[in-house]
Amino acid sequence: MKLVSFGKSNVGMKRTHNEDAFYRNDNTGLYIVADGMGGHRAGEIASNMAVDSIKNYALNQKKVDEHSLVDSIYIANNIIFKSAVANPQYTGMGTTVVSMQAVGTTVFLCHVGDSRAYLLKGAELEKLTEDHTYVNEQFRTGLITEEQMETHSMRNVLTRSLGFSEQLKVESQRLDLHKGDRFILCTDGLTHMVKDEVIAELAGIPDLVHAVSTLIEVANTNGGDDNITVLIIDVLG
Repeated sequence: MKLVSFGKSNVGMKRTHNEDAFYRNDNTGLYIVADGMGGHRAGEIASNMAVDSIKNYALNQKKVDEHSLVDSIYIANNIIFKSAVANPQYTGMGTTVVSMQAVGTTVFLCHVGDSRAYLLKGAELEKLTEDHTYVNEQFRTGLITEEQMETHSMRNVLTRSLGFSEQLKVESQRLDLHKGDRFILCTDGLTHMVKDEVIAELAGIPDLVHAVSTLIEVANTNGGDDNITVLIIDVLG
C-alpha cells in the first residue's frame, strides 16, 4: 500500500514550550506521536527519547510486525525510566505514545496513555484507542458520565505512561489497510479542545496540509490549553 502523510506540532496558547514529538516516514510506514510530561523540560526530553528509541529499534528489525513495534515501546520505556533514575532533575518524567506501523496491507497500532488514533472512512470517524486515564476508567465502569469526564478535576491524570515504572502494559491491535482510509494520530491538546464530530469534519478536508493546520487552528481558537500535535496518514492503495 502507498501511504502519504503530513504532521505538525504547535505549542498552543498557554504553554511556553512544546513537549510533544512526532515522526513520520511514508517509505517505511512508521508513524509516532508522543506527549511528554515533567518539570525542567523533562517532558520534552521524554517524548523525544520515546520517538528516537522506537524509530531506531523499529527501523533496524529484519522482520517488522506487531511484536517488534510493541518491543520498541518497552525498550523506550526502559530508557526513559533509567534516565529519570540516573538524573534527579528528570524525576517523574514520562510520555504517552501512539505508534503505527504499516506492512503491506496490514497496519499495527500500539499506544500507551491518552494520545489517540482515529480512522476516518468517508465521513465516519472511529476512535481506535482507549485513553489510559483515571476519568476514562471511571466512565467505563459507569461511575461518571461522559459529560462529567470533560470537566473532572482529574481528567488529565494518566493511569499508564512511559517512564514512570519498569513495568508497562502496551495496548496493540492489528488492522487491515484499505484504499481511501485516513488515519489520524494526535495528542490530547487536540482532543481536549475539539470534539470528535468536529475532528471528523475537519480531518476530512481533502488536502492533508490544510486538514492538519485547520485542526490545530481550531484547537487554539478553542483555548489551546496544551501543546497540539496532529499527524494524518492517507492510504492511497
